[in-house]
Amino acid sequence: MKLSNSLPAQLKLFNFAKKEVSLSGQYQISDLPRISEIASNKTDKININLSFYLDNDKTPCIDGIISLDIVLICQRCLEELNISLKVRFNLAFVRNEKQGEELDSNYEIYVTEEDELATHDLISDEILLSIPMVPTHDYDCIKEINEQEIVEGKSENPFAILKKIKIADGGKE
Repeated sequence: MKLSNSLPAQLKLFNFAKKEVSLSGQYQISDLPRISEIASNKTDKININLSFYLDNDKTPCIDGIISLDIVLICQRCLEELNISLKVRFNLAFVRNEKQGEELDSNYEIYVTEEDELATHDLISDEILLSIPMVPTHDYDCIKEINEQEIVEGKSENPFAILKKIKIADGGKE
């Protein structure tokens, strides 16, 4: 088993799995455009560990762990929200869905015709899948409404303008 401290731009799925390569490295959030788009802490680190192996001596697989702290916008109060993620995944790379059906159910099936996969794409996909669809604080974070901002009084009738037009026209239709 070979251990590397840097991550290549492309993952050679079958070659790495055949050699049982283990990769470990870091990215900054800003290195991943799709993650950087939604995060406000762009300089923070993403720690990545990937272990490649063959299942049944033919199917390339990856066991991976990605850990990061990401700052998103709470969709309830629109303030920053810190989320610590530790993403664990076990992927099997197959050429078609039929091959995927033959594997154990503990794999996430990744259908691809390619022998290589962009590292950025894989890491981005796994992070995006683990982020909540609607990130919100665990507590009731809605800001209290300032009582001075509440406008009390008579609301205007939206049809009042029509009454004025009818009066100006002399009441004729």
